[in-house]
Amino acid sequence: MRKIYLVLVTILGLYSCTNDTDYLDPTNEAIEVAAKNSSTNVKLLRAWTSNSSSPVQQQYVRRFTVKVKNLAYQKEVVIHHATNSGNWVDIPLNYQQSTGKDEEIWVGEVTPDTQYYGDSFAVKYIVNGKTYWDNNNGSNYSMPVNIGAYLAPEVEVSVDTHYTRLYGSYFAINVDARRNYGSPGTVEVIYTTDSWATTQRTSLSYQRYFRVGYAHYIQSPNQFDIDKWETSVQVGSNVNSIQYAIVYKVNGQEYWDNNYGRNYIINSSN
Repeated sequence: MRKIYLVLVTILGLYSCTNDTDYLDPTNEAIEVAAKNSSTNVKLLRAWTSNSSSPVQQQYVRRFTVKVKNLAYQKEVVIHHATNSGNWVDIPLNYQQSTGKDEEIWVGEVTPDTQYYGDSFAVKYIVNGKTYWDNNNGSNYSMPVNIGAYLAPEVEVSVDTHYTRLYGSYFAINVDARRNYGSPGTVEVIYTTDSWATTQRTSLSYQRYFRVGYAHYIQSPNQFDIDKWETSVQVGSNVNSIQYAIVYKVNGQEYWDNNYGRNYIINSSN
C-alpha cells in the first residue's frame, strides 16, 4: 500500500510541473510552491526587507512590487509567504498603476512588530479562475531580515519611493541600482519644479551603509549586488510638487527609471 501511495504522489508531482496554473492541494507547501512553473503572466519586480526597530518600537518591514498581465478586471495578487512557525500565509497586494502595455503594477507591505515572517516566498496571481505563480523559477524567493532591496534581473535601477520625499525646502532622493561587473557607476536625478520649463540634474552619492533603524544598517552591495544611492537638494520652501526621473550610467550604458515613461511626481509633505 505504501508503494502505491508513493507512486501516486510522484505522478501528481510530475503533473504539477506541466503547466503554470495551480490545481493541487499541497502537503509540503515549500516544496509544492517551488514545484510550480513560473508564469510569464506575473513577475516580482522589487522586494525589500529591513529591521527598522528603535528602542521603543519593533518593526520588521517587507515590501513588494509585482507586475501582472491584465488578463481580466477582477484579479487577486498576493505574496505567498512562509512564517517562522512553518506555516504559509498570503499578503494581499494593491493595484498601483498601469504600465501602458496591458500590464499592471501591484504593491504591498507588512510591518509586524515581531519577526513573524520567514525568508521564503513566492508571488501568486489569481484571475479568470486560474492561479499563476512566480516562484523564482522553482527555487522560491528568499530574503532574510535587513537585506535591503532585491531587483528582478530586468531591473537595473529603481527609485525607492519610501525614502524619497519633498519636505520643507528639500528634495531627498533614494535609489537602488544593480552593481555591474564590480563597478558602482553613477546615478543622477533629473527634475523640474515648473513642469519641465527648466530642468536640474544632481548626482546621487553612493551609500556604503544606509541606516534603516536605531542600530540597523543596509550594506552596499547587498547579497543581491544592489547598491543604495541618495542625495538631498534644496529647492525652495515655495515648491509644492516636483517631477523627476533617474538615470544610472555604468560601463558605457544608460538605464532609466522614469515611471514607465510618465516620470515620477512627488508632492510636498508639509
